[in-house]
Amino acid sequence: MQERRRRRGRGIVIAICGLAFTFVLLFFGLDWLEKQGRKPEIRGDLSARYEDETVTINGAVYRRRPNLTMVLLLGIDRPARNADEIDDYHSGGNADFLRLIVIDSAKKAISQIQIDRDTIAPVTVLNLIGDRTGTRPMQIALSHSYGDGKEQSCELTAEAVSRLLLDTPIPYYAALNLDGIAALNDFVGGVTVPIDDDFSQVDPAMIQGTTLRLTGQQAEYFVRSRADMLIGTNEARMARQQVYLSRLADMIREKMKADPDYAGAVFDALRPYLVTNMTRSYLADIAYRARNDERLPLIQLPGAHAIGVTGYMEFHPDEEALSHMITEVFYQPAK
Repeated sequence: MQERRRRRGRGIVIAICGLAFTFVLLFFGLDWLEKQGRKPEIRGDLSARYEDETVTINGAVYRRRPNLTMVLLLGIDRPARNADEIDDYHSGGNADFLRLIVIDSAKKAISQIQIDRDTIAPVTVLNLIGDRTGTRPMQIALSHSYGDGKEQSCELTAEAVSRLLLDTPIPYYAALNLDGIAALNDFVGGVTVPIDDDFSQVDPAMIQGTTLRLTGQQAEYFVRSRADMLIGTNEARMARQQVYLSRLADMIREKMKADPDYAGAVFDALRPYLVTNMTRSYLADIAYRARNDERLPLIQLPGAHAIGVTGYMEFHPDEEALSHMITEVFYQPAK
């Protein structure tokens, strides 16, 4: 069972769709919202309840920054399923893509934290009837494999990411299933990217050194291939995901100039593949509030890759660097 859950070659980024989905709403959907004349009502933020919490890091006392909104983006390595297709609590699919979006309304800035799917973290384990049996250190991608494959699995992954980030609360999530990659790519008309890696084993048309307008299947290869390309770590794949997302963002931005309703159309196209605890109206609220915020550079956790005792790749974050990042993004010195 463990070996089945740990298979890495099936897909990594479906969540690239999640990234695109959130960028559409947070970053590009703003024009759509404003041109429709909708000024969403500003609603309360669940994370506000944590504003007064303090934590001691390296001997110094910090207080959580006020007015943070955290949204965890997930990409799941299996197609969307109905609830009646779930036969146990060990088959939810792996979260092969994880990125935490942090909107700091006080600083007017948006941070993005990329989390390697191979990161070792305490993961909640369920038995076959769905009861919690404690936590075990394992690849954080496996956190989603427990649960119902939908909301429960997403909540377990949010818990694992929270533990990794020193119990930083993560109230919101948005997950896209495997089917969403091709659907999104083809809906926008195909994303053009440089082919810097050798994909010839999976598609002869994806020749290294060329530039190609991807079809839906090719987009899936581009953002998720790893084992088939004899690359053991997740680093090259995460870099390709960022390239794909950047090109996709440019396309959406251009299409919205001609069609102010385009962001809404993208949202509707992704809806069948989406699992989230946020409503469309709340996402619109977030977009409206963050419309002028600064987009900070992508944060990737420093650390080291190694083959674990199970024979699978593991990523171990540098604890000192992780504490420093958490302090910078989520906390300020207590007064």
